Amino acid sequence: MAISYKKSLGQNFLKDNFYLERIINSSEIQSSNNVIEIGPGDGALTTYILERTQNLVAYEIDKGLIALLSKRFEKKNVNFINKDFLSVDLSEINDSSLIIMGNLPYNISSQIILNILEANIEYEHCIFLIQKELAQRFCPKTKSSKISIIAEFFCDFEILFDIPPEAFYPEPKVTSSLVKIRKHSRFKDRKESFIALKRILSLCFANPRKKISNPLKNIFNIMPRFSFDMNSRPEELVIQDYFEILSKYEEQI
Repeated sequence: MAISYKKSLGQNFLKDNFYLERIINSSEIQSSNNVIEIGPGDGALTTYILERTQNLVAYEIDKGLIALLSKRFEKKNVNFINKDFLSVDLSEINDSSLIIMGNLPYNISSQIILNILEANIEYEHCIFLIQKELAQRFCPKTKSSKISIIAEFFCDFEILFDIPPEAFYPEPKVTSSLVKIRKHSRFKDRKESFIALKRILSLCFANPRKKISNPLKNIFNIMPRFSFDMNSRPEELVIQDYFEILSKYEEQI
């Protein structure tokens, strides 16, 4: 069955076996692990996953690819689900032995990752192939961003290695990065903390070049004392500073 690539779905399939092997080795999949693959595409990575475990569920939005995959892997223990992963009820996949992985469409990568963080589900780790630019936004070397603060509050986010455009078909115009995400339990109630954090960051980064004192006036009825310089810009604060803001905010609500 011929594959018809859909640009609207952000389909760029990894075809280079060298990088496929590096990805599967980085995933650390054991036979006891349950695995969810997001966007299996033509099944290149699926083949490698099934060499490690037979406990695989794959979500694919493209009906044509579902037909191809079902035929290709009809004798394997894999469940292909024709569904947009963004519409999946993540509470149904709560599993401490779960590894979530996939070559994510560039246009929805950040939303998939943020949905997983916000859902407060149990999982072992995530392995995602995403646009290098987005990976660097999650792990900035200098100035903070809204998305990097969220990542650092709720997970350990690591960039493993880059993959060049020529490793894909069709060939994208950008470099991709493989990232690993491990959740940490900094908060007892992650759901409520995440909601509060998003409100704080939305206000702070609405004008990231202005002094942090301006948005804080809209967050606190009574301004607490902070250890950081109130003349700093939001992008100049580090994770400990936002942790301090969140902690004092939660004390007042």
